[in-house]
Amino acid sequence: MNTSHSEATIVVLTDAYPYCEHPESVLVRPEIDALATRFRRVIVMPRRRMGDVYDSRRRPEIEICDELADATGTDGKLPLWQAILSGELPRWIVSGTDSRETFSHAVQAAAFSRWIKGWFERNPELTPQNTVFYTFRLNPFTSGLALASRRLHLRIVTRAHTDDLQRGNRKLRLFTGRRCRAIFTASDQTAEVVRRRLSTDRHIHIETRRLGCIDRHPSTPSPHVMHSQLTFLTVGPISDDKRFDQMAEFIDALATAREKTVRWVIVGDGPRLSDLKKTLSGMPSNRWLHVELTGAVSNDDVHALYATGRIDWMLLLAEDSIGCPVAVCEALMHGVPVVANDVGGLSEMIDDDCGILLAANPRKEEFIRGIMPCIDSQLRYSRMRLGAREKWASDFDATLLREELADDIVRMTE
Repeated sequence: MNTSHSEATIVVLTDAYPYCEHPESVLVRPEIDALATRFRRVIVMPRRRMGDVYDSRRRPEIEICDELADATGTDGKLPLWQAILSGELPRWIVSGTDSRETFSHAVQAAAFSRWIKGWFERNPELTPQNTVFYTFRLNPFTSGLALASRRLHLRIVTRAHTDDLQRGNRKLRLFTGRRCRAIFTASDQTAEVVRRRLSTDRHIHIETRRLGCIDRHPSTPSPHVMHSQLTFLTVGPISDDKRFDQMAEFIDALATAREKTVRWVIVGDGPRLSDLKKTLSGMPSNRWLHVELTGAVSNDDVHALYATGRIDWMLLLAEDSIGCPVAVCEALMHGVPVVANDVGGLSEMIDDDCGILLAANPRKEEFIRGIMPCIDSQLRYSRMRLGAREKWASDFDATLLREELADDIVRMTE
């Protein structure tokens, strides 16, 4: 692979990395490792601090700048007076303050535009000419960079996710898109959503650059012997974009149909955890079904769970807003087939070789008909496990994906 190199410094704005573990570290670390081989200097700038540094294994040339975290409150926001002194606020609040989030977006963007100008003054060795900014979301701080860019002419690249477009100041978001050198999305589906929302400007550059995951299973999965107990795993935040009630219904129906033990392990917590517990407690007793709620665990613990060889399937039924979850990439990487519905970016991840892609709004009968042949055939299932690993290697190997992205960033910011 031909690699590009830049003498510029790249500043990577994060939410809390390296003061957090999962999920942000899983997304950020492969990115900054690749960027460190392409840029003279990498500065990671977290928006907030959450205890001690988690990731002590980072490359020595990657610096951590805590100035922004020191300037924000416990909520990770800059004070209102920064926005007022910026002079930017009146222009954007008149465009619509129909919600608290719209107003907050404008306030934080205006405040950060003023803060970043002061940051350059405090760090005279860095200039807009020798510095590139990279953010992981199309959020108020990205908008703040865009506002500051009118005078400083900053070079900005960002990632965007579907939920970035569901809240905040629409006019300011469009302005931000015009000021970015590129907007990267994790799926083609998200790219299309971003294009529709920002399509008033044909010069906005939007490209799909998948996230993937790094290899934690360096050998090809060995032939998997199905156990009498079938185990499903669901990993990720227990939130509104997942259909946990439907997953519970499907797993319960499968256990009843098989009349053999089905175990469902749910890893994670989130705003819908109490609702999920109510759903599970309200289900009729089923002696064939065992549900285990682990709560939030470390990413290392998730990989250790896969390493036991007891996970037969990953299950994820989601809403349209879902992108390409890293949790699905990790399942494929371990050679675990995935059952998912055809929404968001999931159709770009799952095919007949590596899992079962159900309809967007499937019924439990479709789930049972789809999975029973794979449960009944050791050969068919073993081939699907190998197909899962091959799918990861071809489409979701983060090491290769992030190197390509780093080259793109260098090229687009020269």
